[in-house]
Amino acid sequence: MILIAGYCLLIYSIILPALISATKSCDLDELQKLNKNLKVDTESLTKYQWIAGQLEHNCLTAELESENITDVIQLANQVYYKIGLIQMSNDQHLRAIDVFEKIIIDETYRDSFGRLAEKRLQELYMDFGMWDKVHQKNENYEKYLSLNETIRKKILSKDVSVEKDISELLRITPYDINMLSTHIDVLFHKLADEIDISLAAAIILDYETILDKHLATLSLDSRLSIHYIISVLQTFVLNSDASFNLRKCLSIDMDYDKCKRLSLTISKLNKVNPSKRQILDPELYAFERRESTYWDMIIDFYLRDEKPFIAPMKILNKDITFKNNYSFLEEIIKQLIQDVQLSRPLTTNLFDDSSKTDYTSKPKSYYHTDYLVYIDSILCQASSMSSDVKRSKLTAPFCKKILKYSLTLETWNHYQDAKSQQKRLPDTVLDDVWNSNPHLLMFMINSILRKSKSKHHSQSGRQLHDQINKFFQDNGLSESTNPYVIKNFRLLQKQLQTFKEQKHRNFNQQYFQQQQQQQQQQQQYQRQQAPPQGSSYDPKKDYYKILGVSPNANSKEIRKAYLNLTKKYHPDKIKANHNDKKESIHETMSQINEAYETLSDEDKRKEYDLSKSNPRRNTFAQGPRQNNMFKNPGNGFPFGNSFKMNFGF
Repeated sequence: MILIAGYCLLIYSIILPALISATKSCDLDELQKLNKNLKVDTESLTKYQWIAGQLEHNCLTAELESENITDVIQLANQVYYKIGLIQMSNDQHLRAIDVFEKIIIDETYRDSFGRLAEKRLQELYMDFGMWDKVHQKNENYEKYLSLNETIRKKILSKDVSVEKDISELLRITPYDINMLSTHIDVLFHKLADEIDISLAAAIILDYETILDKHLATLSLDSRLSIHYIISVLQTFVLNSDASFNLRKCLSIDMDYDKCKRLSLTISKLNKVNPSKRQILDPELYAFERRESTYWDMIIDFYLRDEKPFIAPMKILNKDITFKNNYSFLEEIIKQLIQDVQLSRPLTTNLFDDSSKTDYTSKPKSYYHTDYLVYIDSILCQASSMSSDVKRSKLTAPFCKKILKYSLTLETWNHYQDAKSQQKRLPDTVLDDVWNSNPHLLMFMINSILRKSKSKHHSQSGRQLHDQINKFFQDNGLSESTNPYVIKNFRLLQKQLQTFKEQKHRNFNQQYFQQQQQQQQQQQQYQRQQAPPQGSSYDPKKDYYKILGVSPNANSKEIRKAYLNLTKKYHPDKIKANHNDKKESIHETMSQINEAYETLSDEDKRKEYDLSKSNPRRNTFAQGPRQNNMFKNPGNGFPFGNSFKMNFGF
């Protein structure tokens, strides 16, 4: 039923206007029915305009009775008001003003729609700066007059601080075309001193406001120039998509030379450059792999190709000395910015003296816009992704260049401290840089790790490496398909292993020192308790065999063998769960220590070697005998009580 009703209404809305037109008479009832069935939307605009035309030509010009003429005017006011609302929703405010003014033209027939139209008009008059039509001047009007006078004086004195006053005035009258044009003039004057994103964005916003609110009053040349200027600023200053304005420009005039050349240039560059998402999206950077030949092609295009990617005469209208496409692109951007500054539409160059302006005197860095920063980022990533050493070396400087440009001063200083002093980075730095420029973070990490190779492994260095390792683990980068990410991860793991080995060596050294101290204390105690003669070694044991060295081994070889054995029988290396195994290990270590104590001491080693070569010395080598007859209890002789001696007396 709903479908049938809609179909009938469509037929009714098509046939009825034709029937009414054919009669050339004022069929007020049918016009009222048609008005009642229409929605207030863009699709109904042409039907409302048709009803308004019928009322104007067939009803308002006819000789009607006073009651009928009142109904006609009420219907006309309602239709005009709806037309005005639709036009306002479509940013056709000036057309809406014309329609609303038709409602209030005759105060005799001003009804509720007349009052609504009057209210709308007063708001629109203030927005567009039509203060002569505003009936009730409020405090905004007084402020408008004061600011207007201030602006006039500052412009005469060429005071660029007037930009703040203009911005304040535009908050009161945001669609005043004269004030918008003056604001654009001031912004271009500032842009001539510094390429700034905020200035370019403000110029674009003002021009878009003029296109939206004053399109019907603009000439074709002005519209073409505005779309061209917006396209240049969007592409080469803001590094944003300009396709909408280029299409608008070429839809107005397909042969407009500036938009054609700009469109061709951008198209050729887009075929080479990866998307911004491929450079700036961490997920895509880490897990979508591009072959190295792709990045080699980019490096060749910008730095190695011997021919420009587009004929200089097509884009610059002049020949140049070609070095490479990177420097050629710099020249293109420089030329386009100059062209935009000199050919700005709707402005009068209030602050500039064109006869004295010399844009070629600007430093080269002035033209290093966000678009070139983006190209630097591409070449930096290409440096790490290329498998060709020469290409990587050619593009490596771009990483240092873009890094210093992209990082804040505070982050840059933290990075330098991490690289030079192995200081831990603030907690947010790794995530912040990764989420905005993942390839730059990998370059930073690689620089830190390579620098740490030549530095002493400190506690702060270990903390920095642990921090980086945690970042890799938290982001799943150990599974990355990006070869540069994996290269950094492996280098990190290698250095973490070095830290671990260093820790182990320090532990062994401490353990060895403790053992030596204990041995020294034990020896000192033994010297205090034992008689002065004798030695602490056992000549029956083969100390050389215990340490696994030859009898001719020097002191270094003996020490090396000892350290290797302490590592081998270290408690951390051998896990024993039974007491007998533990005792066996301790016994082995005791023999190793005993062997080393003897062979590491030059005097003891000589004495040990002599005792081994002359067994008769063994009688005294082991210190005082326990069965010394002079110390034997009893008779003083070790022969027993039953022993009888006969001396022949």
